[in-house]
Amino acid sequence: MSIVHCRPAARHLAGALLLSVAPAALMPALAQETAPQNPPETAQEAAPAASPDAVRELAPITVEATGESADGPVEGVFATRSATATKTDAPIAETPQSITVVPAAAIEARNANSVAEALRYATGVTTENRGGSVSRYDMFTVRGFQVNREYLDGLQLQYNGWYAIPQIDTSMIERVEVLKGPASVLFGNSPPGGLVNLVSKRPQDTASGKVSVGIGTNKLREATVDTTGPLDDEGEFSYRLIAKAHSKDGQAKTTEAERVLVAPSLTWKPSDRTSLTVLTHYQRDPKSGSYGAVPSLGSAFDNPLGQLDPDFYDGDVNWEEFDRTQIAAGYEFEHSFDDTWTVRQNFRYLETDIDYRSVYPTALAGDNRTLGRASIYSDERTKSFAVDNQIQAKFTTGPIEHTLLAGLDYWKLNSDAEIGYGAAPTLDLFAPNNNQPIASIAPSRRWDFDHHQTGIYVQEQLKWGGLTVLAGGRKDWYERDDTELLSGTPADLEQDNFSGRVGALYRFENGIAPYVSYAESFEPQSGTDFAGTPFKPTTGQQTEVGVKYLSLDESVMVTVAAFDLYKQNVTTRDPANPAFNIQTGEIRSRGVEVEGHLDLTNGLGLSAFYTFLDTEYTKDNTGLVGKTPVWVAKHNASLWADYTFDQDTIPGLKVGAGARYTDGSWVDAANSRQLDPFTLFDASIEYDLGAITADLEGTSVRLNGSNITDKRHVAGCFSSGWCWFGEERAVTLTVAHEW
Repeated sequence: MSIVHCRPAARHLAGALLLSVAPAALMPALAQETAPQNPPETAQEAAPAASPDAVRELAPITVEATGESADGPVEGVFATRSATATKTDAPIAETPQSITVVPAAAIEARNANSVAEALRYATGVTTENRGGSVSRYDMFTVRGFQVNREYLDGLQLQYNGWYAIPQIDTSMIERVEVLKGPASVLFGNSPPGGLVNLVSKRPQDTASGKVSVGIGTNKLREATVDTTGPLDDEGEFSYRLIAKAHSKDGQAKTTEAERVLVAPSLTWKPSDRTSLTVLTHYQRDPKSGSYGAVPSLGSAFDNPLGQLDPDFYDGDVNWEEFDRTQIAAGYEFEHSFDDTWTVRQNFRYLETDIDYRSVYPTALAGDNRTLGRASIYSDERTKSFAVDNQIQAKFTTGPIEHTLLAGLDYWKLNSDAEIGYGAAPTLDLFAPNNNQPIASIAPSRRWDFDHHQTGIYVQEQLKWGGLTVLAGGRKDWYERDDTELLSGTPADLEQDNFSGRVGALYRFENGIAPYVSYAESFEPQSGTDFAGTPFKPTTGQQTEVGVKYLSLDESVMVTVAAFDLYKQNVTTRDPANPAFNIQTGEIRSRGVEVEGHLDLTNGLGLSAFYTFLDTEYTKDNTGLVGKTPVWVAKHNASLWADYTFDQDTIPGLKVGAGARYTDGSWVDAANSRQLDPFTLFDASIEYDLGAITADLEGTSVRLNGSNITDKRHVAGCFSSGWCWFGEERAVTLTVAHEW
């Protein structure tokens, strides 16, 4: 595919056009309360008027079934619908690309406190790359490639590439969805391994609420409120309010983590064809554990002087800070003109501010105990917004059903960052003094960031009997206008790219559905080669074949996928000019994923996941050919089962247990040493106190444990000097009341 620079005039025209499409332009539709053009023909409407002599018939009873929606709660063990792969409400069993959905019920049952923890049970994902002490960010790889940006309700959570990374609390999340493989056809720049989309909890038409308090290891204290329901008798307005307070000690000694969250939302439905949902949240994290690391000697491998404990702290109490404030406000607007045409606009404004201070390791001395260290600070203020305009047409041509989608989206980020680097005293691994004077630091860099992207996309979903065909294309214009203010050096970038996707699936009457798909992705790449030629975006191409199965009673769902994925235009050293890079590098990732869910009426639920991943450099000029990138495990497997006892055995009791196996990843890019594999066990037990007395109806007690055997393990390494212990045993007792 050809890469050309976007002309500024065209770019600004596209941005102006996009911003002109505002809800105000669609507000006349809100005022129209006309009946649908093709109202449903009930028996009363279709029947002729009866004569006085006619036999009197009873009025029929109309039953309306409301099934699962792509942005709503999941009933049971697994989801059957998703909008992440297509931006439309589509059956997962009829989508020719692999998708994993972790519903809110599973997040709660496993007591997952972050998205990274929620993805412990998923295919294609190696999660918690920086272990148990680093919980301020959700860090994971998908199909062998690091995913450094999440999406919330289909809109990217932007950050400036440094430390002001937003994090969404799991109490706000209805479902975590992982789309495997390239996704640029609908979302623009994104890594080739896939993307993670978080779906917010929304206002519900039925009044309900839940209050919970919890205590646990590491002095955990938390309280959560989640209440929702209609605001008027007609059901035109509904609300949701989520609030949370959380405090605990970090895994690393002397560190702490605190969070306060308030997330109100409101839905307005003036008619059955129009809805507007406003979603907001305020989140403050005054403290957020440690961002430090440990050397591989003494953690992953034996140090002749002794081993480090998983709570080892490499930092200093005099220079440890992470204070993040996150504010977001947005809306989702949808209007259906008739049974064919629907328009949608999704918008979000996001602010993320951080004050960060840390002392981090540099190298372990030859005596195997003296740890060299340095200091850093970063003060960042980021403001961004994203908007996605869509128009959808659903129609038929003969026996063929069409869902045609076209969209224009735009996002923009402005950020200021001041970053400084300094010296720090050494640390004795086996007699650490974490209370030493740290000299103040002068700023090393002051950045002014201005990033924006405009994308236009078209997608067709065609269904003919059991055959589903999915095809689409997207054109993106990406621009970055950055300036390093201390030197006045600009760092501008303009790139554009076309991405495509095509797939086909055939679902037989017995529920078996083989499929094949091809998809592309891109990521902007800064820098120039020796000749001064700007680099092109890195690109990803994936071919995937698989089989999906959804039983006719929707109690069993299985997905088996095999994929071959390439990342190209990777920078590597220029042999003729070693001080410069050229874009001849390539990484290949291929593998097999197996995911299965069982949801039986006798109270048994089962979810199983297995991933085989073969990821390696296939082209490189620095000796990496045949090597596997860090944070990539060749084998991953997990299993979770839960059982709800019936009234004839132990009424009110529900138990769950899980096991997670992670193969050893490599310590460094050179693959000099490999980490040990590890298996961790989790468990939960919940009892509904309403089974004892009606006075306690809706009240429950739940005990959760993760890594219940307290297995000492190293979750991942970036180099021999930077490794991270996995989470130690964590136990939480939660008392909740629902109504």
